[in-house]
Order: sequence, then structure tokens, then C-alpha cells
Amino acid sequence: MKKVHFVKMQWTWNDFILINNTDLINSQIILSPDLIQKMCDRHFWIWSDWVLVISKWKKLAFKYVMYNPDGSQAEMCGNGIRCYMKYLLDKWLTKEKNIDVETWVGILNLDIDKNIVTVDMWKPSRIKNLVYKSKKLGDKFPLKIENEEFIFTPVSMWNPHAVILCKDNNNLCKLLETVDISIFWSKIENRTDIFPDKTNVEFVKILSETEIMMRVWERWAGITLACWTWACAAVVAWILAGKLALNQFVKVNLPGWVLEVKWSWNENDSVVMKWEASEVYEWDYYL
Repeated sequence: MKKVHFVKMQWTWNDFILINNTDLINSQIILSPDLIQKMCDRHFWIWSDWVLVISKWKKLAFKYVMYNPDGSQAEMCGNGIRCYMKYLLDKWLTKEKNIDVETWVGILNLDIDKNIVTVDMWKPSRIKNLVYKSKKLGDKFPLKIENEEFIFTPVSMWNPHAVILCKDNNNLCKLLETVDISIFWSKIENRTDIFPDKTNVEFVKILSETEIMMRVWERWAGITLACWTWACAAVVAWILAGKLALNQFVKVNLPGWVLEVKWSWNENDSVVMKWEASEVYEWDYYL
């Protein structure tokens, strides 16, 4: 009977199945969309948000491939790349504390110190195919859903984000704390008349210049308790709005965890985030 060896890891309660590509080759297993869907199924067996595949890129570098639970390939996930780095170190695939990783959207440089991974995660940018023609990063646009009026800032962290800035902050607080905002999340995600590739959605509340609170919805995956790119997009949007401190780690309170993100305001500078990962268990998946 064929089997896939895997490690399940989590970072801020995002679940990941990590598989070494060498194991797939040795077992002559093709990681098909059907197999990925079965492995990620939340009603049976592993229960995971994504599948990550680890393979060598060149002598001192690795390749990062990520799949959504429906079997399609995803661009990037900051929480996933941290689990990826921890996997490399835990499994002795590298002894280096600073490595390059090739991803679908570019090369990442990762650094780890005492189980805390810091990622220099490129520069934020405008969403290229947004229907609204933004002139600069940080532009705001109106959005009406279910008779509720919002203002959003589009930010790309190599995946699209709509950071919601409500006209009435008191109303935003009510939405964050008391209302089932899934009716807004899913409808905003699927506004392909504005976001041709759909979008991630972030509702953000400012607590201070160095702390925010978020509730979030992930494109294709739905409600997720925490995500790196969400946190980065939110911090970028609110720094551009003049509400958050520059070049200081901002505490981002998500339902599943607390992350730290910093950015300079300069569009030529990358966003930086840090936190740690943990392994849940290691086992075999039998086909």
C-alpha cells in the first residue's frame, strides 16, 4: 500500500501539511488535486488549511510550493513559509540559519533565531488588475455591501487584500465585536467586478499607534484564525492612513494569535514580521 509521509504544523492556528518532494518521488505518488482535497478534508483524517511541498532549488536554497485545500496552487502564505523554515531545520535538511527560498512570486530570504523566524517579505504594492485605477498605494475607494457602506484600501502582498476602513469607526467596532460579518466577507471576496481574482478581506480596528485588532476572511479558504499577509496588508494600509507608527513592530491581534509587523512607509522597503511555529504531529497518509 502506498503512503505519503507528512508533518502537520501550525503557525498562529493556520494548519499546514508539509511533505518532502523526495518522499513523493520515492513512493511514485502524484500529488493530485483529488489527493490534496482528501488530505485537507476537515471532516476526515488530517484536517488542514494548506499543503506545502519542500524541494531543493539549488545547493543552499529551496523551493516552496503551496496548494489550497481545493487542490489549486497558491501564491504565498507568510505563516506557511515559517512552518517551511522550521521543517527544514527540524529535519536537518539545512544547518543554515539564513537561506533563500524560491516561491511562485519571487525569492524570499528567511532568518531564524531561537525558533523565532523573521521574514523580509518584499514590498507592498497596488493590486494590478483592480477595476478602480488607483494612482498610488494607499488610495481609498467606496464599497457598498448589504446596504452597509465601507471604505477600503487595496493592498497587494503578492496576493490581493481589501483592508476595510469604515466611515463610522463606532459602526466598525460594532461589526468587529457583535455582528456576524461573514455576510460581508464572502460578498466582498466574490465582487469580481472590482477584484477580478477575488480578494482577501480584513476588518481592522485601531487600538493605538502600535496595536490593532483584526477579523479576517481568506480568499478560497474562508474564515482563518490568523495569516501573515493579512496582518502585513492591514499594517501597511493603516500606516499609509497615518494611524500607525513607522519602523516599529505593531502588535496585530487576530482571533487565533498575536503577530508583530513593521514597515517604514517607503514603498521601496519590505514589510517585516516575526513569530514562531510549532509541530503538531508526524505520521503517514495511506492511499
